[in-house]
Amino acid sequence: MQPQVFSWTWDLRAPPAALWPLVSNTDRFNRDCGYTSVTVIPPMVREGSAPPIPTQPSRRLRAIKAGVVIEWDEFAFEWHEPRRFAFERNYHRGPLARMPMSCDLVELPGGGTRLTYAMTLTPRNLIGRLSLPLVIGRQVRAITERVFRRYDDFALAGQRLSQLNRASPLAAGGAGRLESIGRALVQQAGQAGDLVARLQSFVPSADALAAARMRPYELADAWGAERAATLRLFLHATRAGLLDFSWDLLCTHCRGAKSPQSTLGTVQAAGHCDSCNADFTANFDQSMELSFSPNAAVRPVTRVDYCVGGPQLPPHIVVQQKLKAAERRGVPLRLAPGRYRVRAAGIKFQHAFRADPAASDALVIDLGTSPLGEPAVAPGGTLTLANSTGAGHLAVVERVAWSDQCVTAAEVTSLQLFRDLFSREVLRAGEQISVGHMTIVFTDLKNSTQLYREIGDAPAFGRVLTHFEILKAAVAAEGGCLVKTMGDAVLAAFPRPLPALRAVLAAQECLAAPRSRPLPEGVNVPPSSLQPLALKAGLSTGPCLAINQNDRLDYFGSTVNIGARLCGLCSGSDVVLSESTRTDAEVAAWLARAGTGIDVLPERATLKGFGNETFNVCRLRLHLGFSKPPFV
Repeated sequence: MQPQVFSWTWDLRAPPAALWPLVSNTDRFNRDCGYTSVTVIPPMVREGSAPPIPTQPSRRLRAIKAGVVIEWDEFAFEWHEPRRFAFERNYHRGPLARMPMSCDLVELPGGGTRLTYAMTLTPRNLIGRLSLPLVIGRQVRAITERVFRRYDDFALAGQRLSQLNRASPLAAGGAGRLESIGRALVQQAGQAGDLVARLQSFVPSADALAAARMRPYELADAWGAERAATLRLFLHATRAGLLDFSWDLLCTHCRGAKSPQSTLGTVQAAGHCDSCNADFTANFDQSMELSFSPNAAVRPVTRVDYCVGGPQLPPHIVVQQKLKAAERRGVPLRLAPGRYRVRAAGIKFQHAFRADPAASDALVIDLGTSPLGEPAVAPGGTLTLANSTGAGHLAVVERVAWSDQCVTAAEVTSLQLFRDLFSREVLRAGEQISVGHMTIVFTDLKNSTQLYREIGDAPAFGRVLTHFEILKAAVAAEGGCLVKTMGDAVLAAFPRPLPALRAVLAAQECLAAPRSRPLPEGVNVPPSSLQPLALKAGLSTGPCLAINQNDRLDYFGSTVNIGARLCGLCSGSDVVLSESTRTDAEVAAWLARAGTGIDVLPERATLKGFGNETFNVCRLRLHLGFSKPPFV
């Protein structure tokens, strides 16, 4: 059974960079061509089996075509964005024995792209040999050309995702539910009518792949809408029954979504990626994302896979190459300025580098040597990957930054709206999941005990409740959440330090003169409770743990403890920040713009519970009246 070579070339109008997101999305390409879906067969450890070869990681896949079971090992893709991708399959069942495949995109001198699509097919039997010229040479060629020509149209229109939609039908009565829930979202939940209309149009029209995993920020960018408003709409739509959400664990290697869970109560920190055949540990700020899909009563959607290893599944990886022992390979780059990393499975070293227009045109990184610093290379230069380890490896060049289109668990669980709508969304008892970076705010009323004694319990309690309402409104206006109250004290959480600082300053100013300022929207309290109060506050930024505390999503760790201690250092006319909060780039720039409105006073302090250790802290002494609260 001799190999048969099929190679086709087409000239397209769009440049390679515009075509790449469409052509390299092999999951959608296989769907658009009408190929059958695939399932992953989990790896099984067999006695006496040889260890996997690092350069040849593979997945065992299965598909059924016209009643024929086809099973194969698909080896890791190689690609070089936006120029080329290739892969190889070894078949165990079906009419084929082996198939290497490649797709090359070459920019034409006068503009456009010359795309070459090539396959070398080795038949397993006589049926395979006789059918290849007709099935591949004619049918597959025609289908492939048709799809690529349509992708060319999409690329010229500025689209990065295939629009060859195959939307599944709405459920019985789904159109009526979609219409009635849309009205309720506008009239009762106060959502913007044009944004609701966008969602109502997307749910029935999106293809199954897009509908099965709807990402609010990605859609907001596509719609030209505000991200925060789109996320609020999705949360309200879930509460109203239009959408469902799931918590997706993201593999820290390929960053693909694994093991989606419908509730936080079933999420576990430990995960496994079948695609990478690797274990990973989830954390709230990077590897846990909230995604959405239509509720089955509106539109039933089943997520199916047509490819599990293409370049667009981990779009942060710009280059993936198999290197033999002692091999050196030059890779022409086309990078955006920023930070990147080179890594390989089985090698403990990870080499960081920067793409910098001011850097040289060449950089050499050896997988087998210890990294020295963070070198730089020009975005259009050449990166030479060397492998001196004595064994083959799969080298990966990836962007360090995670996608900012993810709605992370750290962000959404610190939203007051999420806590109000989904108060039962908590981790299971005993589960602890890392939150890489949060800003914790502790507040307390100054001299509250004296207040109770002077005016009596009932009047004092009324003022305290008013203080809670004003503080909660200030926190929610800046995208944070009120986690819990402890007597007169409050614990709040924010994904970033600057919104936390602005919320605290706004609340302090409003509480210091509540009768002379309009109350925050939605705060309705008796006029008798509007008396001046002094609010103490401490802010601490850093890692912490998310836990289930009294059926509430709570935070625990040194960052939380430091925030509580800093609050105790306040006098009521100031705010005390941890060093990590003060040195945050956004906070530093904001304080510089505040000028004479705030006195910035660095101090050294010892904190209760931390022994004799001293901390760098910063006291912000306020000149009340210098700023306007964001919710006025």
